[in-house]
Amino acid sequence: MTSRLKNNIKKLYETFEKYHSNSNMNGSPNYDDLNKWNDELFSKSLTELTEDDLSRFTGKAITTWGNANDYKHFLPRIFELTAELKTPYEIWIAFDKLTLAEWNKWTENEQTVIQEFMIALWESILNDNSEKAEWEFKDYFSAIAHFYPNFTDLLSVWNKSESKASIKHLSEFIVDEQTSLFDRKKISGFHDQKENAEEFISWILSDKMLNKVQQKYFEFETESFAEKISWAEQIIVNERKKYSTQQRV
Repeated sequence: MTSRLKNNIKKLYETFEKYHSNSNMNGSPNYDDLNKWNDELFSKSLTELTEDDLSRFTGKAITTWGNANDYKHFLPRIFELTAELKTPYEIWIAFDKLTLAEWNKWTENEQTVIQEFMIALWESILNDNSEKAEWEFKDYFSAIAHFYPNFTDLLSVWNKSESKASIKHLSEFIVDEQTSLFDRKKISGFHDQKENAEEFISWILSDKMLNKVQQKYFEFETESFAEKISWAEQIIVNERKKYSTQQRV
C-alpha cells in the first residue's frame, strides 16, 4: 500500500468519524438473527473488524440492513480493508453501496475524500507486484473504472507508471481479455460495462502505448512474464491493422 493511500485512509476516518455507531440497526423483518448480527458487528471496535466480520453487512447494507448513515460509519474500515486487498464481500458491491446511498449528494468534503481514495487505490494496485494484486487486478480495475467519475484520470496514471507491475497488469489484461475488450467492446467485471471501453481500446492501440509495450519487453525480457508482454504486443499490432482496415472501408 502506498503512503498516499495510507494518508487517504486516515482522512476517511477523520471525515466520517461523526457518523456514530448504531448497535440497533434496523433490517429486514425476514432476518430472525438481526439482533445477533448487530451484537456481533459491534463486539469489536471499528478498526478491529475483519473482512469476515464486515462481509454480511457490506452485502446487505442499505438494501436490507441499516441505512446510509450506518454505512458511512463503517465505510472507512470497509475501504481500508479494500486497500489491503481484503475487500468484504466484493469491491463492486462496496462501491455500489455509495450509489445506493446517493453519495453524489453528500457534502463536498465527503465526495472529495472518496474520489481521492479511489484514485489512490488505483495507483496502489496498479504498481503492486504481489501475487494477490495480480489475482485481484481485473475486479479492482473494473470497479474503479465504473465508479470513479473520470476514466481518463485512470489512464493518465497508467501512462505515467513505469513499474514492473504496471506493464505486467496491462499485458495480462490485454491477453486475457482480448475477446471481451476488442471484439465485444466491453470491460469485464462484476457487471460488464461498455461506457469506457472505446476510450480504453483507443488508448491501448495508440502509438504511444505500442511503443511503451515494445520498450518494456526489452526492459523485462529476462522476466517470466516477458512472453506475456510479447503476446500483448502482437495483439495490439493485429488490432491496429483491423482498425486501420475498418477505417478504409
